[in-house]
Amino acid sequence: MTLTLISDTHFRYNQLQLQGGDMLIHAGDLCDHGTEGEVIAFLKWFGEQPYKHKIFIAGNHD
Repeated sequence: MTLTLISDTHFRYNQLQLQGGDMLIHAGDLCDHGTEGEVIAFLKWFGEQPYKHKIFIAGNHD
């Protein structure tokens, strides 16, 4: 199983060039300011990533 683990992207996740695989895990702090718009934009991006399984764990900035 191929795992990709990212965290602390602080609304810069769209600058990543992920290769795809079996599982993508974002381990918190996706937001800069914790706004609803930031979360919605992230979830759209996260859903489009080429991974069979995805896990998102909220951080203290989320």
